[in-house]
Amino acid sequence: MRIQLRILLAFVGATLCYGLVVEGQNREKAAEGVKKALDPANKAATGAAQKPAPAGATKTAAPAATATASDAEEKTIRASAEAYTKLYNDHDAKGLGALFSPKAEVIDEDGTVTRGREAIQKSFVDIFKRYPKSSMEVEVESVRILASTLGIEEGTARSKNSPDDAESVTTYVAIHVKQDGKWLLACIRDWVASGAEMTPHDHLEELAWLVGDWVEETPHSVVHTTCQWHDNGNFLMQEFHVRVDGKEMLSGTTRIGWDAVANQFRSWVFDSSGGHATGLWLHDGDEWLVKSQGATSSGKVASATNVYRQIDNDTIGWRSVERILDGERREDHAEIVIKRRPPQPGE
Repeated sequence: MRIQLRILLAFVGATLCYGLVVEGQNREKAAEGVKKALDPANKAATGAAQKPAPAGATKTAAPAATATASDAEEKTIRASAEAYTKLYNDHDAKGLGALFSPKAEVIDEDGTVTRGREAIQKSFVDIFKRYPKSSMEVEVESVRILASTLGIEEGTARSKNSPDDAESVTTYVAIHVKQDGKWLLACIRDWVASGAEMTPHDHLEELAWLVGDWVEETPHSVVHTTCQWHDNGNFLMQEFHVRVDGKEMLSGTTRIGWDAVANQFRSWVFDSSGGHATGLWLHDGDEWLVKSQGATSSGKVASATNVYRQIDNDTIGWRSVERILDGERREDHAEIVIKRRPPQPGE
């Protein structure tokens, strides 16, 4: 039992390096895909105006009333964008939810899809709970009225999780539909602005909530992890200690950084027994996956997929699946709860 536990600690315990994941994507291709998807609708709505007039035909100017109506609809959509910004900065999740149609979709820059007004409203509740000082500025670049009930808005959003955080810049396309005489958001698609130069530190700001002390306790063991920024700010450094029945069984370090080639986070783990592992991070819905591979000090090859679920600011759920050691499948590790360590007396 003790040998089996030590193998578990050498690979699974060592990879208790908590983190979020940015899904690797080609942002420019994503932007092209959205715009191409919109073009057919644009052509369908304006096709009659694009056809050449028959020879000898006299062009007829559009009625002034039509132009005036289109201008009025554009102003309404721009006013909706202003209302969105104000409600976001007021942290009014209910008010934001009311701006969306019942079956609306929001697709963020990582490709995560949130469907339905209620789910979208809940996502805002979660954001404001997690980041109570978050803010946003929106610059509307264009609004096009494609039909009497369809409008397209494009622009740039600049947001911060807190006043001291790095600014996140995304571009977006928003589809507005008119239902029962009211313009509502049917879909918003974000992607990282192609012109935004993000440093490794900028990417790692997504993981800034990791900084601090974390503890996972069972009746016989304690895993204590401390995370802090590296001096240059381009890596997150973790130190972990595993104690079993009051005795330290394992310790080690984890370095988490941004892999610009893979366009995702990568981690490196080294433990006190000589074991090591590397991990690539993937985003899957509301969970974060770490595909890890490594070896124990005796040369046994190990691999696993570690799954993280953020419960709240101070609590994380963690489990390990697809666990293989030296070619043999091991049982999945059921979810455990990891808590942020509260300040100790005198700190």
